[in-house]
Amino acid sequence: MRLMARPLLLCVGLLLVGLGLYWLWFQGGLQALSLSIVTWQRDFHRALTLAITEFSGTPSPAAWATLLGVSFGYGVFHAAGPGHGKAVLTTYLLSQGGARRRALGLSFAASLLQGLVAIGLVVVLVHGLGWLTRQAMGSVVWVEQASFLMVALLGGWLCVRALRQLRRPVPAHEHEHEHGHEHGHSHVHDHMCCGGHHHVDPRQASDWRTAMATVVAIGIRPCSGGVLLLGAATLLGQFAVGVAAVLVMSLGTALTVSALALASVMARGWAVRRLAQQSRPPRIGRVIGWASLGGGLAIAGLGLSLTFTGISQPASAPLLGEPPARDETGEGPSAHPFGG
Repeated sequence: MRLMARPLLLCVGLLLVGLGLYWLWFQGGLQALSLSIVTWQRDFHRALTLAITEFSGTPSPAAWATLLGVSFGYGVFHAAGPGHGKAVLTTYLLSQGGARRRALGLSFAASLLQGLVAIGLVVVLVHGLGWLTRQAMGSVVWVEQASFLMVALLGGWLCVRALRQLRRPVPAHEHEHEHGHEHGHSHVHDHMCCGGHHHVDPRQASDWRTAMATVVAIGIRPCSGGVLLLGAATLLGQFAVGVAAVLVMSLGTALTVSALALASVMARGWAVRRLAQQSRPPRIGRVIGWASLGGGLAIAGLGLSLTFTGISQPASAPLLGEPPARDETGEGPSAHPFGG
């Protein structure tokens, strides 16, 4: 039991430390820093609108470079702030496992999806239905709620899968196979990349349906800065330029999220190597199975918490210092595309 307790505490401890930081952030434990980041993001929003306005007035290479540079910087910085997507991705990789290429793929796919959803939202609501940008920003709240609900469902599915795996007995031939194996690089690599090749279902890491569900749950929430930028670009008659800037913004977001994802994979690999040194393979599989269950519970809990919070305390136009819209008459853009 002692041999089991130490690796279990090690694996679960890493998970709890990462989740604890995010929960402190969401619950206001880092309010001062969070408020500062919100202020900085508002400054970035203003910089984005000024950049697209300058480009509309004088579409020079310098104005183009400024717009893309500000968009890229916003994406990098925005991804460093609080957000449920990073908490879900980190918990998923820490508890469920995944190779580095898988981590990078999830990061880039989720970031790109956020940009595409923002583009689709503006195309449908503003261009198709004639909504104001302010109204389109209000709809982001409902898309957020859908994202939170999908996170809760994803966590529930991960719990069900982990419970099925924990209930599955280890075949006798696998015991013999494991004990005949060298506990070297190949064995540790299997556990690090796939969450345990012999005792945890290999489909757990290679199941693209679960991976895509994770991407959709994270990426379905559009980036608020992207919606704002596209709204300004629409008012200025530069929608195609706005789309290009949002895609560059998604690239900046992907780079930051990828760094966090790779750190999660490396942390899990370190923990699994420690487990391999202290426990026999069957026990390693059990510990990883319990960690998978813990990760699923954490993701489900986060999704439910955010869903209930959104229902009880609905918000609108997050991170806006002032409502982004046309002038109230709707006759066209004012001196500043957001009325500022």
